[in-house]
Amino acid sequence: METKKLDFSETLKDAITIGVKNAPSIIAAVALWLITIWIPYLNIGTTIAITLLPTQLAKGEIINPLGIFDAKYRRYMGEFFITMGLMVFPILIGAIFMFAPAVVLAISWSLAYYFLIEKGKNPIQAIKASNDATYGSKWIMFFVSLVIGIVVGIVFSLFQALCNAINVSIITTIVMFILYVLAISINMAVNASFWKQLKDNVE
Repeated sequence: METKKLDFSETLKDAITIGVKNAPSIIAAVALWLITIWIPYLNIGTTIAITLLPTQLAKGEIINPLGIFDAKYRRYMGEFFITMGLMVFPILIGAIFMFAPAVVLAISWSLAYYFLIEKGKNPIQAIKASNDATYGSKWIMFFVSLVIGIVVGIVFSLFQALCNAINVSIITTIVMFILYVLAISINMAVNASFWKQLKDNVE
């Protein structure tokens, strides 16, 4: 099987297409998640649902924002937390070594949750599958994320400066919340493109 490797312009274009096509649904889902994230137990299911949203976007499915409250997501709680634990500690250790290993690991394992639930792999298999699937594409993933991050950062800075000039706390809170929702939504579109292109690199 030939390994698919990402192309920078193709991936950026695909992410924008996915994001624009599904913008209202993604934004609504993220907003609902953030508004209800303080509710114990419910927030576990919604967080798992939000984490997996890119896999639905990659399939071209129509997203129902209320779907994040589906109880089915809580059934994956154990596997989700185990996978998170297996990834978080090595990444933290990698951060000690001048951050570069942490960045590499974070990119390598970024698809692990998708393999865990979409492909039915156990936590260790999911992490390995993500590492294998992203082989040869990590730099492109890094640069696509970097470009998106810079653009989002510039927009945040401009609106922050505008809000500071207006100096009305409620307006600042609302604007920052909207921008935060948009930033997460854009990141989901990027992850959806990564998954769409790389998921078949591993059986």
